[in-house]
Amino acid sequence: MKKNMKSVLLAGLLLFATLLTGSATARCAVTGPTKPKGSASATEQTREALEKFYMEYTRWMSARFDGATAIPALPLDDATRRKVGKSTAETDGDPLIRAQDFNKRSLPTLTVTPIDGDWYAVACLDTYENRGVVIPVRTLLRQGQLAITDVTLP
Repeated sequence: MKKNMKSVLLAGLLLFATLLTGSATARCAVTGPTKPKGSASATEQTREALEKFYMEYTRWMSARFDGATAIPALPLDDATRRKVGKSTAETDGDPLIRAQDFNKRSLPTLTVTPIDGDWYAVACLDTYENRGVVIPVRTLLRQGQLAITDVTLP
């Protein structure tokens, strides 16, 4: 039964991500400039940078008690850093992952999907509670560097 529930949750999460990607892609296709083949759009470059950060961060979260891995640099602007710090102090949870810790078995389920403009959906399967987690994050690239400018709170 648990395996079936995982399959249903994963399928639902993938469907949700596909629907979000489809609507964002359709909107970009109508209004976005044409890029030469082989060059990634700004949205795709930002998505890839955000996914790379989240993979490093969640990998650290899943191994942080081992003490062997250093915390990756958090690419948060000042306002977002204050917001995340305040939320962490109040809830004892990390709003960047919507949890207190991260299970390494969830790493393969991590996805980042453009939503609208600078907003992206970071999603994964929470293997502790067997549920999908979606975290809306506003981010952009500033001079080629990732900058997270907002994260919604749970």
